[in-house]
Amino acid sequence: MSPHFRWTLGIALLVLGTAVLLPGRLAIWIDEHGRTTLSNRPGGPGEGAVLLSPDDLRLRWQGQLVGEPVTRRDSSAEGDRFSRELLAARDDVSRGEMKLGLSRLRRLHRERPDRPEPAYLLAQIERRRGRLQPARQALDSALSLAVAMPPEWREEAERLRGEIDAEIAHADRAYVDGGEINVETTRHFRVSYDHSFAGRQFGDLALEMLERARGRLAESLGRTIERTLEVRLYTRAQYLESYEHRFGFATVGFYDGAIHVVSARHPRDDLFALLIHEYVHAIFEDALGSHEPFFLNEGIADREEERARGRTELSRGEWRELLDALRGKTWLRLGSLVRGFGGLEGHRALLAYLESRAAAQVIEEQHPGAVARWLGRCAAGEPWELALAAETGWDTIGLEAALIEAVQSRFPSDPLTRIPIPPPPLTRDVPA
Repeated sequence: MSPHFRWTLGIALLVLGTAVLLPGRLAIWIDEHGRTTLSNRPGGPGEGAVLLSPDDLRLRWQGQLVGEPVTRRDSSAEGDRFSRELLAARDDVSRGEMKLGLSRLRRLHRERPDRPEPAYLLAQIERRRGRLQPARQALDSALSLAVAMPPEWREEAERLRGEIDAEIAHADRAYVDGGEINVETTRHFRVSYDHSFAGRQFGDLALEMLERARGRLAESLGRTIERTLEVRLYTRAQYLESYEHRFGFATVGFYDGAIHVVSARHPRDDLFALLIHEYVHAIFEDALGSHEPFFLNEGIADREEERARGRTELSRGEWRELLDALRGKTWLRLGSLVRGFGGLEGHRALLAYLESRAAAQVIEEQHPGAVARWLGRCAAGEPWELALAAETGWDTIGLEAALIEAVQSRFPSDPLTRIPIPPPPLTRDVPA
């Protein structure tokens, strides 16, 4: 392992192992030369440095903790142009400008199929978006056409292709044993389901629900998905067989570039609410280019789902659960829920969802329309926390303080709420 690889691995493990444990605003920065720095200075380590999330860091290091940054390979004018455009495309994606970054990468791949970098980055990004077939195609292209792929990249690309092949086979397994697949397509959706599960009338009903969900969210969040969105509907048995292993708690749907949900043979309001929830995740991913911050991703989706069920506000009992979490020191810091809910089980997983939904409700109560405006800012390329501050005046810590105040304000006659209840120290609630 080269010194650079050892240094990269060491600093990455330091970031992941301490960033959520140390006090202050420790953050990851990278300068225009690709040097990565940990700093708690408000402006970073110096002029020209860019703030990164851990996922941004992985992307800039080609998705690996030990990956080499993209560097210029030759001094020719063409090499300079290629490297500049490749770095620009990578920066577009890291800022959340997914469409622009992908467009640049695809053009670079068409122009220089002998270079592995565009295809390799395309494969990683498409996989992250849940688009497994395009990811595999990009890797196949890189492995077959690239003439100057370093051995480390080729080994990693072959390993990644094996993982994608396994994911594709696993995703299709539920349908293989079920026989013929029914597929219904409109301009906005492509819905597939097992032929033995239901007939054409079921598909028409599902499409009608999806169009209603799309219209409803266009109104409440101000955004829709322009591409044709893949939707797969499952019986509960099919879903559990295929996806139970993915989560540490019970689920009935998820979004990974396509919507996957459980449906009964005669769906009613439950299916509509589930489709609303997963469509919010699609909108979120489209606007921000990732699933982070996860607590707002889930909080907004839960809020829209509950509104579809006719429950527009948290109940008094749910607010009491949050108060009890503060008193019992089981409260989960919002900062620990940015990257995901992985590792949380049982009551802690339910509490994470409840806190997230309450946070989304507090934003809308105190800043009506802020969620839609925040999504718009993020889609335009603003970092999510700066966009949140612009719309609400809060960063993650400020939002959490407002949430705690909202929890306590629901119980003014309770003498214990008159005593300030500070949240517990920020600890690693979710594995890095």
